[in-house]
Amino acid sequence: MLFVAVFALLFVCQLVLAGDPNAVGGAGKPGVPDQYNAFSNWNITYAGPQPQQVHLSIGDEGKYVQVEFTTLDKVDSAFFKYWPKSAKHGSKKAVTVTRGNNWEFVDGGNLKRATYMHKFQSKRLKPATVYEYQVGTVSANNTQNGTVLSDVFEFHTAAKSESFKFVAIGDLGVNNAVTMKQLTNLADSHQYDFMTVSGDQGYDLSDMNGIKGDQYMNFLQQVYAKLPFMGAIGNHEDAYNYTHYINRFNNVPFETSRSSTPLFWSFNYKSLHLVSVSTEAFFLNKFGSQDQMNYFTNWLDQDLERANKDRHKRPWIVVISHHPIYCSDTTSDCQEDAPMIRAHLEPVLTKHNVDIFLTGHVHNYERTYPIVNNTRVTTNLHNAPSFIQIVNGDAGQPSSASTFNASVVPNDWSAVRFAGYGFSTIEVSHKSLDFTHHEVSAKDGSLGGVIDHFTLTKS
Repeated sequence: MLFVAVFALLFVCQLVLAGDPNAVGGAGKPGVPDQYNAFSNWNITYAGPQPQQVHLSIGDEGKYVQVEFTTLDKVDSAFFKYWPKSAKHGSKKAVTVTRGNNWEFVDGGNLKRATYMHKFQSKRLKPATVYEYQVGTVSANNTQNGTVLSDVFEFHTAAKSESFKFVAIGDLGVNNAVTMKQLTNLADSHQYDFMTVSGDQGYDLSDMNGIKGDQYMNFLQQVYAKLPFMGAIGNHEDAYNYTHYINRFNNVPFETSRSSTPLFWSFNYKSLHLVSVSTEAFFLNKFGSQDQMNYFTNWLDQDLERANKDRHKRPWIVVISHHPIYCSDTTSDCQEDAPMIRAHLEPVLTKHNVDIFLTGHVHNYERTYPIVNNTRVTTNLHNAPSFIQIVNGDAGQPSSASTFNASVVPNDWSAVRFAGYGFSTIEVSHKSLDFTHHEVSAKDGSLGGVIDHFTLTKS
């Protein structure tokens, strides 16, 4: 089945500039071509059995990848095939995985629109290797012997060196995705091992009976099919009890981190323990119950307790989530929600000596000094006694970047503030964590200068 007619209705030729007050492509509105997504083929038409929305995630130490993709039609079977890039396509070195998970996902909207999800895990991978891969489907009523293949994508495994780098962003849509060209370049470079996303993707994945989510996932395919996604949920993923996020990002490593859901998980990578948590759990009046909040908080406490026992092997702990617990904006996000979440979450972060709490939600960049209880602890970043919080929700979402109120004197815990667009890169070794936030121009998506740079060190 083709969905030409659906997309013909959705894609009118309309340009949107950064900061458009009408928030073209925002929640409840279709995605449209603009200057930041024009380089991508995100709005092409896919046949029913054709693989689309291909994206990767990785497990502990990058020993395996999990690939997930979507089809519009139910198929007889699906598969994942990969081989070292140095080997010829189709040689005996290719590995084909046919045992995976395949399921129907029904959107909660009026049409109860169904799509079909497919998830496969590789066998153990060789380190320091670039792999090529394809996913495919088989159906009796298809041409080409019933097989339909995706494009060839590639990914790399961890280098043998101690240090590594990853990318961090938050809050990205189909429209006004200012950083997207730069993120695509980073994914192509093979210099970064994965990308964290601190929630709010697509605006919203559930819109237009899930077609907005398909648009976004096909847009991000050029990144996530090469640079593994290691993300967190945000408030814009809350529709139908988070079912779009749970089904579309089912390949994050939750099953190996004693979690019952993709909404929170953790994994180990060289000298880093990375944890993804849900700050949505603390909004009891909207998202959940006291029992659910307690379950999540207990899971986090136990996960970090285990991580601390291995601190000699993995000295760094980074927790990613959506809502910040400190920020300088004068809206309720910072003045009401942040303190509420902080009362629940900060005691766990400080108990287990978390190094960085990495968030989004507020559409700008802000870094604190080491902080606890709304108080700057120190400006010294060597053996810091408490965590640093970072808001980097400025990757580019349909509305404009959040500005800072110039008439309000910032708290002394606020180290750097930037009301623009950008992304972060982090280099981690056993002794240091080097963090850089890069500006991206709203004029044309070009790479700008360095907004912030700091290095945490440990003895």
